[in-house]
Amino acid sequence: MKNIIQLFTNIKRYIALRRRANNYLYLQRLFVFALLCCASFNLFAQHSGGGYAGSWNFRDMSARTIGLAGSFTAIADDPMAIFYNPAGLSNLSETPTIISSISMLGLGRSNSTFAWGQEVIDGLGIGIAFNNFYTGTFTARDAMGHAYGEYSNNQYAIAASASYKIAYASFGATAKYITDNLQGAETFSNGYAVDFGALFDMGMFRFGVQLQNASGFLFWNTAGSDIMNLPWRLKAGISTKIYTTVERSTDRSTVTGEIMTDEGDKGNALNIGLDFAYTQYSVAPVVSIGMEYEAHKYITFRGGMGIYGDVYGHPELFPMNQWAGGVSVFPDIDFLNETLPFKFSIDYSVANELVNATGINHTIALTIKF
Repeated sequence: MKNIIQLFTNIKRYIALRRRANNYLYLQRLFVFALLCCASFNLFAQHSGGGYAGSWNFRDMSARTIGLAGSFTAIADDPMAIFYNPAGLSNLSETPTIISSISMLGLGRSNSTFAWGQEVIDGLGIGIAFNNFYTGTFTARDAMGHAYGEYSNNQYAIAASASYKIAYASFGATAKYITDNLQGAETFSNGYAVDFGALFDMGMFRFGVQLQNASGFLFWNTAGSDIMNLPWRLKAGISTKIYTTVERSTDRSTVTGEIMTDEGDKGNALNIGLDFAYTQYSVAPVVSIGMEYEAHKYITFRGGMGIYGDVYGHPELFPMNQWAGGVSVFPDIDFLNETLPFKFSIDYSVANELVNATGINHTIALTIKF
């Protein structure tokens, strides 16, 4: 509660500073114009925070979405839609779905996530989520390399989302409270961010779009009371679901005697998602593709990779710096307790990780559907 009160105080202070700055805007523009006219050197603009503040929020999370290489903007059919496209929440079932996951990233780092979502009334879906990134313990050193303490960095975001569906179109928004705590240095920040999303279900295809961090700031408790802008990310995606088997039955009409074919339950399915993502200050957009195959009612396989992206400051086709794979197992436990009020799955993914010794990370998740 103390941090939340401090956050609102910081927002009020920021608004006051912006109003004061507007009073001098005309003089500032004259100064900049004179500088441009007189100077013969290049000017480089640097955003507060360098454009990287809170970048951990852009990491993929949960075993399923990681296994799809993040290509989830147009799929968005579970509570992880809170982070990937909040518009998808209005397409969830009327009973709750819960996802809890943890990623082991190496070097003592971990990323844990909890998300809940459901449709509460016809066309209205809501969800809440918690995302935590922990860096592990590291040794702090001065400019000469002398150790002077053990630090750790703990960052988390609490998110609340809502979505409403009108015919084939859904629209949603997510509000996030974000904090960054450098433990050992008594340095911390808190702030907020807002995401918006839309999803269009055209039958065979679904189209999704998300603007992440449409507005977002971090307010630090440092001597200069630094205010950092959170970089925005624009994502667009398309997905389709192809059923490879369909159970069919035939019957004869009692009126005309005509033989009729009835399509029953659809069986095995291939789910494909293609995502385009551009992050503010990035050299190039990232294009990724993910696929999952529902091989059986008890098991689903998935995989994904980046097909275009940035490699050391240069855009390349098939950069091979983003790949993932995974599996979900749906245990049949009805024989243990037929009255169990939920179904569950155990989800696992493996993906590349650029900053640990093995080059990979592992994620395990538990999904419960009531």
